[in-house]
Amino acid sequence: MDWQSTAQAKKTTLFSLISVRWRLKPSDIPSVAALRDVSGYISRFLTPQELAITNSTSVKILANARSGEWSAVEITRAFCHRAAIAHQLVAAERQAEELDEYLYQTGRTMGPLHGLPVSLKDRFNINGLESACGYISWLGQKKDLRSEGTLVRKLRQLGAVFFVKTNVPMSMLMGETSNNIIGSTINPYNRNLSAGGASGGEGALLVMKGSPLGWGSDIAGSIRIPCAFNNLYGLRPSFGRLPASGMATSLPGLPTAGSVIGPMTADLPSLEMATKTILDTSPWKEDFDVLDMPWSEDKIQIVRNRACRRGESDGKLTFGIMNYDKVVLPHPPVNRAMKLVTEALIERGYEVIEWDPPLHSPAIDILFQIFGSTAGASVRQAIDASGEPPLPQLLSWYRDSESQPASSSEFWDLCRRRDEYRAAYNDYWTSTQARSAYKRPIDGVILPVAPSAATEEGLFSYYAYSGIVNVLDYTSGSFPVTFADRSLDFETPDYEPMSLTDRSVWRTYQKDLFDGAPVGLQVMGKRLQEEKVIGLMEAIAAALQDYTGSKSHQT
Repeated sequence: MDWQSTAQAKKTTLFSLISVRWRLKPSDIPSVAALRDVSGYISRFLTPQELAITNSTSVKILANARSGEWSAVEITRAFCHRAAIAHQLVAAERQAEELDEYLYQTGRTMGPLHGLPVSLKDRFNINGLESACGYISWLGQKKDLRSEGTLVRKLRQLGAVFFVKTNVPMSMLMGETSNNIIGSTINPYNRNLSAGGASGGEGALLVMKGSPLGWGSDIAGSIRIPCAFNNLYGLRPSFGRLPASGMATSLPGLPTAGSVIGPMTADLPSLEMATKTILDTSPWKEDFDVLDMPWSEDKIQIVRNRACRRGESDGKLTFGIMNYDKVVLPHPPVNRAMKLVTEALIERGYEVIEWDPPLHSPAIDILFQIFGSTAGASVRQAIDASGEPPLPQLLSWYRDSESQPASSSEFWDLCRRRDEYRAAYNDYWTSTQARSAYKRPIDGVILPVAPSAATEEGLFSYYAYSGIVNVLDYTSGSFPVTFADRSLDFETPDYEPMSLTDRSVWRTYQKDLFDGAPVGLQVMGKRLQEEKVIGLMEAIAAALQDYTGSKSHQT
């Protein structure tokens, strides 16, 4: 069977497994011209109870599951309907029925996540399901229990219900989500633009409230990019803090700069809950790559004690502000978002310091050379196995795979250069204590996740804002700020780009095209500071909510 027939067979199978009563007629689907933003469109097809369930946060859903207000089956069925992914409905409902029976018989919940539907990026292996990861040649290779990782096992033990795996791009190494099986995942807020990647399927599903809690992975921004593009919160932890075993990969055996996993949510309390709940299971006892670092309430409380009190201007946190990396200037909506956050923090009494670290772009070149030492050949092998064509975004890696891979000495020289860069960056971070009124280094750095508020399909190309976190292996959290607005974010025809890269990104901005697209940023802490970064995200979100200078933002 040729690749086109294999892809069409998969799409036909998926559609046939959607419950007939949940299928939309062609007339139910508006054109992009008629309705650009479909983030809330699906609500008209749901019952009042389904709306009440799917519009709730993870924390509220768990409370109602514990009290018996909603059964696990009712919760799961509501999210299956909203996600319109009925091909897993039977298995998901069976698991939910077992949870309901357990609660009825014992009077106790199965665990802290009892009855909570959880969506997973397609990379996560689940017994009986494929992890195709955008490759046609990987279709049909169903996983077994032995291939499941620690996160999946822990979630099941905690009472979570698996009901959907979400779309990823071919190779999982793109800032967009497109493949030859499903096609492209577009942005629900603005269907002219991409949902980002590589966890773009998670991002789009969470926006549509088809899932209350998702898990993605991040190797150069794959959690933070779709969160920034879709008005969501996401956490990129340092390597070893959360269990990342049991996942399909295009970078097998990579001994450094590895992928990490993290939660993606529509609200900040759910992000904290998800991270804490997994750490409370002591995953290091099962996964040798996970550090023995329990959740520390003291660490997050230290940040909260220095945060601004509600209605006051007494914040005692210090933030570095990086508006521009000196290579690619962000688009007007992103510049406005940075200005909004800076002004909101100052209004609440926080200290802000200009962040001018060692140039990011050389470090990103090193990171992608490390990836390229193995990824090119792996990507080409997976693509050629089915005969499908590579996506345009992967052509350079596909063609580079014909050359000889880096030698051992060349690879370790890349690692040496990366470590030297890390040391210089750390020195710069420490030096900020001389510029702080508190005479201590900054608490975190606020910077863009990407130079744009989403992109048109095929045009995401600049990873220096997101990838620097992966080079340093720092902790970073993405958070929503505002939306692109044609009446505020004007084009800049007189701008003189600094380089060809800057020019190529600058040319992609059109105020009418981007209108309505979410704009998110990130706050970066140092290594293994997950609790602190979540605390900083809380402080930023509160400052934005109380900011009196403008109401053109959303938290």
